[in-house]
Amino acid sequence: MTPVLKPALTPIAISMMLLVSGGVSAQEPIQKMDMVEVTSEKTALGKGEKKRLVPISEEVARTEQIGQAEIQASGATNLLEATQHRVGIDIQNECSICNAQNISLNNLPGRFTTIMIDGIPIYSAASAVYGLEGIPVNVLDRIEVARGAAMSLIAPEAIAGSVNLVTKKIIKDEGAVRAEMGEDGSKKFDYFQGWTGKQKGQYLSINGQLRTHDAVDSNGNGISEMAAYDRKLMGIGVGLGSIAGWESRVRLDHADEKRTGGVGTQSTNFDTIKSNTTGNPFNWANGGSSYAGGWINPTTGAQMNYNGGLAGMAELIDTKRTQGTLISERSIGKDSYRLAAALAEHKQDSFYEGSIYNAKQTQSYLEGRWKHLLQDSAITTGVAYKGEQHRSTGMDKAGNNNSGIDNYSYNIPGVFAQYDFFALDGDLEVNLSARHDDHSAFGGITSPRMLIAYTHNPDWTSRFALGKGYRAPTTFFEQDHGILDTDVIRRAANLTYETAYNAGYNLTLQNDRTTWSSGVSWTQIDNMAKLNVDTTNRVTTLGNVSKPVTFTTFDSQFHYMLTPNVNLSVGGEYTQYAFDQSEEPLAFARPELRGFLGSDITMGAWDWRTRATWTGEMDLARFGNYANNQRYNLDGTPKLNKSPSYWLVDTRLGYNVDKSWKVYAGINNVFDEVQTKKESPLWLDKNGAIDVTHLWGLTHGRHVFIGTEYRF
Repeated sequence: MTPVLKPALTPIAISMMLLVSGGVSAQEPIQKMDMVEVTSEKTALGKGEKKRLVPISEEVARTEQIGQAEIQASGATNLLEATQHRVGIDIQNECSICNAQNISLNNLPGRFTTIMIDGIPIYSAASAVYGLEGIPVNVLDRIEVARGAAMSLIAPEAIAGSVNLVTKKIIKDEGAVRAEMGEDGSKKFDYFQGWTGKQKGQYLSINGQLRTHDAVDSNGNGISEMAAYDRKLMGIGVGLGSIAGWESRVRLDHADEKRTGGVGTQSTNFDTIKSNTTGNPFNWANGGSSYAGGWINPTTGAQMNYNGGLAGMAELIDTKRTQGTLISERSIGKDSYRLAAALAEHKQDSFYEGSIYNAKQTQSYLEGRWKHLLQDSAITTGVAYKGEQHRSTGMDKAGNNNSGIDNYSYNIPGVFAQYDFFALDGDLEVNLSARHDDHSAFGGITSPRMLIAYTHNPDWTSRFALGKGYRAPTTFFEQDHGILDTDVIRRAANLTYETAYNAGYNLTLQNDRTTWSSGVSWTQIDNMAKLNVDTTNRVTTLGNVSKPVTFTTFDSQFHYMLTPNVNLSVGGEYTQYAFDQSEEPLAFARPELRGFLGSDITMGAWDWRTRATWTGEMDLARFGNYANNQRYNLDGTPKLNKSPSYWLVDTRLGYNVDKSWKVYAGINNVFDEVQTKKESPLWLDKNGAIDVTHLWGLTHGRHVFIGTEYRF
């Protein structure tokens, strides 16, 4: 199979597109970096005026918002697409075949990011791997991103931070339909409609999404670097209005996806692939080998012939997830109350290169919260319960049963309290809180935090954060498929939870034309969890590394409204990593430097938007410790020790036919950057065993698409 050749774009053409394309939507006002504004008002009390508190926000920490208009302008259909090209946020790909992905905040591993829906943490480590692409954004009012271990009140396991999906409350009848098609068999269809009821707070919304994409094999060896998928999503939201004084709403969402990776575009039929277990359908020479039939043993120089058929390189995942949430809120005078409940079931039927893995995970969440406003302060107290159960069945490629290899059950009741107060005539807001969880597997865990916001003047705000969080080891299967080659996972005798300490400072400027934000965040993780896979004795040990792992990130971002129709943005981040590489705590390479550019221009009915992200070189040998455990190409030569830098540039041109109807076209990855141009994501160890996780670059090249959207 030969790779698909795509037309070259000249530097002049690319430069012209960048000059007239863009970042922040000009039709959307520059958004505040904060979740809400803290407001105080003066009221006459006897002889004079005194500051009086109006409802305090639950979070004083800097929280970046991605608003509904920004989501629409980006053309995003899911959470991963909506969070691209943003300072401090990155999409981490952990497999070149199945494309297991999650969201990295401040360059920490993706498992430390907590995903919430309407403030409810109902996504687990397993569901965050394949489930994030199953979260449609056409039902969202906004996405709130808080970086750092400063969300301990409701999500102490958010060591890197949290991503909160705030769903729409329908206040007027509305609807939207979108259809899009592009290269590589890409097809999208989105539908959303909402109706208001007769009483305040009553509404009904329905949404659906159909999306398909063929596999992408950029080097023509027959092994795809981007998996094919067929995704179906549906959801319903119901606003119940006031019931006995409680404003209540319910959501139900379902995702169904089949993903086919590792077999190029040869077949998408699961049964056909699974039954093809012998022969060599691949051209290994196009993957970097010196001959088509296999690869070279790096130690002996001998040829190693491949004979595993399609099944030997295939990763097939059938994911089904259903979740429901219920939220009820009530205010009586100075008191407000919140009740929240959620239940989710995540099923995964997987085939990994001959191994079978079927998992079922259930999650439950309950919360009750009470807030009382005082003169210049507020007290919040509450109780919460989170339950998670994981069960698996399967067998390895040799037919050995390894059912239950990563089973676990966690029950975590918790209590929390928070005290907010104003000082310095309302310019200083302090948030002190603590949460205590009684973890069924690891005992009592307390997570305190302190958040401070100081308003220098109406434009300038400083924020300080100190926090502690924890994460209990759950399933590491998606990070290391090698556990399927063992019979049991043993927990080390001294296994404990991961503990994180975070400190941060941020300075923000916001006015009518400018948003500028710069800050530093420091996170230290003690007892980072790690798997040690012993395929000889068929045992995997789950333990902790002995030395701390620290991340220090400096970032800055600047948005400027040059004219009412032109917005420009620029940003950058630098991360220092400190860890003992011999313990291999970080398996996937992360960059030290990233840069960001964007612009947006509207000209009458036209709007043109571009995002550009530069990723600096990475010290590959440091991550995964392959400086001491060398990785090799398929021809037996060593892999790169440092990756090259590269740009990811996405651009989109839209034309508004009228107030309701829009047509658009765009190019993702304008420069056609792809890792296989430098080296394959496939790699060999010193004995010639093959793996698929040598990842530092992009797995999908240039992609051209067109679409239309109608709003009513």
